[in-house]
Amino acid sequence: MAETEGTVPVGSVLPKFGLGTLVTHPLFGPGKVLAYEGKDYVVVFKGGEAKRVAFTFEALHATELRGAPQLDLIKQAMREVLGDYGWLDVELELGKRWAGGTMRLLPGKEDTQSRDVPIEMLFKKVIGIRDKLRVLEQKINAHPHIPPEDKAELEGCITRCYGSLTTFNLLFAAKESQFKGQGRED
Repeated sequence: MAETEGTVPVGSVLPKFGLGTLVTHPLFGPGKVLAYEGKDYVVVFKGGEAKRVAFTFEALHATELRGAPQLDLIKQAMREVLGDYGWLDVELELGKRWAGGTMRLLPGKEDTQSRDVPIEMLFKKVIGIRDKLRVLEQKINAHPHIPPEDKAELEGCITRCYGSLTTFNLLFAAKESQFKGQGRED
């Protein structure tokens, strides 16, 4: 059993940069830290290309620090655990002004009945799409047999999907949870 100092194993490799940190890579240029996978950052570079960069890669430099790495790791672990057990509720993310609201679908044909859909139901579907896109993104990045140019093309498609979903950003309580397309810098 490895010796530990607090709760982190001695000799563990931890991230230096928090989620959202703007970085520069010597080969890929400017990017943004989106996630942690194992001992790597997931960084999205200009054009929507996502790459894994080792925490220990010394040539990756921060241009604007954001987030707190240790806190981000704890949040990520908590989300995974709560999500695995179904304890993470989308109502934590839904803006308070929309809670209990209804979306009314009005048909174009006169003889067709309108339909009311609870906003919570719509929001759960949107969150489900977001979560499935994230899983797809991770599987593409981790796949050993997809050539880099194909990965870049698929990542671009996923980024455009996120861009299409920005319509639903008004439903989110926190700006950090909102969808971001290619044209958005923050």
